[in-house]
Amino acid sequence: MKAKQHFDPSPEIIKSLLKLNRRKAFFILDKKIEVQLKKFPNSSFLHNLKGSSLSDQNRLEESLKSFNLALESAKKPEVILNNIGVTEIKLNRFEDAIQTFYQAINLNSSYAEAHYNIAQTLRKLKRTEEAILSYEKAIQINPKYAKAFLFKALAFKNLGNFKESISAAKQALSIQPDYGIAHRLLTSMSTYSDKNKLHLMEMESEYQKDLLEPEDRIQLAFGLGKAYEDLKEYKKAFFKFEEGNRLYRSSISYSTENRTRLFSLLKENFNKEFFDSSTSLSSQGDKMIFVIGMPRSGTSLVEQILSSHSLVYGAGELRYLKEAVDDSLFDIDGIIFPKNIKMHDPNSFDILGLNYLKSIGDLGKDEGRFVVDKMPYNFMHVGVIHRSLPNAKIILCEREPLDNCFSIYKQKFGIGNDFAYSLKETGEYYNLYKDLINHWESVLPKKMFRVSYEDLIANQEKVSKKMIDFCQLDWEEECLNFHSTKREVNTASAVQVRKPIYKTSVNLWEKYKDNLNPLITELNKG
Repeated sequence: MKAKQHFDPSPEIIKSLLKLNRRKAFFILDKKIEVQLKKFPNSSFLHNLKGSSLSDQNRLEESLKSFNLALESAKKPEVILNNIGVTEIKLNRFEDAIQTFYQAINLNSSYAEAHYNIAQTLRKLKRTEEAILSYEKAIQINPKYAKAFLFKALAFKNLGNFKESISAAKQALSIQPDYGIAHRLLTSMSTYSDKNKLHLMEMESEYQKDLLEPEDRIQLAFGLGKAYEDLKEYKKAFFKFEEGNRLYRSSISYSTENRTRLFSLLKENFNKEFFDSSTSLSSQGDKMIFVIGMPRSGTSLVEQILSSHSLVYGAGELRYLKEAVDDSLFDIDGIIFPKNIKMHDPNSFDILGLNYLKSIGDLGKDEGRFVVDKMPYNFMHVGVIHRSLPNAKIILCEREPLDNCFSIYKQKFGIGNDFAYSLKETGEYYNLYKDLINHWESVLPKKMFRVSYEDLIANQEKVSKKMIDFCQLDWEEECLNFHSTKREVNTASAVQVRKPIYKTSVNLWEKYKDNLNPLITELNKG
């Protein structure tokens, strides 16, 4: 009689490996997995765990190899296919990911997570209405799928369908009452008053629970801050904003020194000598409009006004320029961007521009129309834009510094913006930003069209006409009715840009001035 063949390690070893994975102790985990793979080379569990570890370390191509090995002996291949699809999303292979998720569904039609991930991928492709149908399929399979309800709510919000968004968010909360991000989503679409405080009281009740998860507590703190601000209870509002920022800041790593080094290198390398000695070989970018500036400086409003023009497509916050920089201005002998820009062939910038335009073309929305890329942080890449897309238009959005910085501090961002969770660090970052903008103005005078948020609010038609003229477009009255434009908005301003111009956010910092000394002190140094 043959001895029973084991394909996986013992339950005790599996438990210890999963514990290391939860702790994100990847270095130790990877070594222990390799030891176990020598004993169990056909273990689907080990190959899958290795793939997950590599994916979490952003070693994505390596992780795909491990997942494919896991697939060979998987008892539930749909789970492995789902992991492959998620990795393909990270690699921006969205169409491939959709096909992979459908393979998983063909094996198990009731696999709710695969339907959910199809929806997530469709949203990235800006096929939001299709995404909503996939969220609904996931919910049909698992009516208690709170996360699917949440992202369905976010999709409706992006489309400007606030009634359906509120309904879906409430359904998520009926399943998971302490779901902090769902509460905060509701606050973004609600206006609180003495007659409308029920949801605020529900949030406070959840916030007081000792066993609340840290992420839910952070989200609730920001939501409560917004609700108390609506009620003009500014001391309570600030306390909640401060609590949410403090909790989140303690969970991330950020250094002003690192940002200072990067910005200094940008100025040192993209200097006057560089621009005087190099000229673009092309005239690329004549249909591109870049809207740049600090977050919360009015970039979404400006994009919405521009996108109300019949010849303009608002593409939102795109990561394509940074990806094109990484691909075209790659490391040379260990020297990285921006220190290596003079080491590259001058044609590299033209290739960079072509690669960027190819990415934009993949959106399929630019047939004869101008495309707006409103990634705020492209303010770091004004020099790159000038060299790689010399005919592109650049609009710089500016806002009163205290209003701008405090608006950032009040916002819980999805990812990135790690400087934003400390008043002092937000002030330090703003000063770095302002110094870099001054540098661009010095070496590339009149390259940027500057739009003051306050001026736009006070003189909407006048400023809007100047913007449209700068973009070399004829004026259209629809640009004044930007709030009626039917388009997807994926930023924190998704609600605000659906409203006519309003002035309530101008000088709002003054309501909190007694609490803003760390920010004021830093800004005064700039």
